[in-house]
Amino acid sequence: MKALLFFLFAFASMLLASPDDDWNVIVAMDAGPAVKPANVAEARKFGKAHFVKHQALIEEFIKRHPSDSRIFDARLRLAGILAATGKMEKKQTLVDDAMRMLQALEKDNSIPLDKRADAGFRRVSLYMQCLDSRENESRRDIVTAARNFQSRYPNDRRTPRLLVEVATVCDNAPDLKRELLDAALAASPDDSLKRRIADDLKRLDLIGKPLPFLLKTIQGRSIEVSKQSGRIVFLIFWATDSAPSLLWMQNFQLALANLPVDRFSIITVSLDKDPTLSMECLKEMGMSQWATSCDGLGWDGPFARHCGINSLPTVILLDQTGVVRAINVRGSYESWIRKLLMQPAS
Repeated sequence: MKALLFFLFAFASMLLASPDDDWNVIVAMDAGPAVKPANVAEARKFGKAHFVKHQALIEEFIKRHPSDSRIFDARLRLAGILAATGKMEKKQTLVDDAMRMLQALEKDNSIPLDKRADAGFRRVSLYMQCLDSRENESRRDIVTAARNFQSRYPNDRRTPRLLVEVATVCDNAPDLKRELLDAALAASPDDSLKRRIADDLKRLDLIGKPLPFLLKTIQGRSIEVSKQSGRIVFLIFWATDSAPSLLWMQNFQLALANLPVDRFSIITVSLDKDPTLSMECLKEMGMSQWATSCDGLGWDGPFARHCGINSLPTVILLDQTGVVRAINVRGSYESWIRKLLMQPAS
């Protein structure tokens, strides 16, 4: 009897809850799961349960308060939950549902323009997050979506930064990358973004040119970047406090077992302030044999500045003649190796 009374009380409370009460419960979900996971498996389990609960609350809000002024934000949140769940569980259908939901919101002329822009921005961001192995097709879709956003919302303050972010997937299409960066530069009033664009353009300007730099390595040698005896050169910029750098380097090291390592050289440039820390890290990862420079100046080092480095890892590729061919081959180094080995230096 007590259990029944408790249930009836809880049900009645839910029915009597105001839109503000329901919305506050939804917003509180942004804090994430209340329990701390002990391992990765638990983290996935708790995360999935949190998404399920969050989705149910949003769907209930939409059902109970269809005329509430926050209904657009609720639908925007629901699309985000569907996309996040789809990515976590590798269910592309959920991501596609989120895309369609965002597209429908963006096309709804009853919604104010600034809110439709929010939906459009989320949609382009989702394209970016879901970039897959179909590089050319995915890049085309992302660039098209970004340009459509710029055309629909020319005065949206997020447009320049969006164009810069989209340009990051165009490292293997330098002309397109430059076009996007030029458009962003022309539209941006933000000095920090302009500095980032200047760095990106500086890296683009490296293509087709040698890098005539003599680097002193922490292993006690000197190495000329553009003179590696007819070998392909991987120039890796990294730092010990950059988790993406360390993860990429570990994956690259594993890939070396299936690559013609006798045909290329690896040079890394650490942006740490302490060369000793860099060397210790390389030893721990089994990479102490990789020629590594660390001038102790971090991001302000002359070589890092010359190359316009503003994100890590950055992996610049030089061909057998010492000329820069690509400004970031993190995800495409195997295809570049095949391409360059088919066109050996003359």
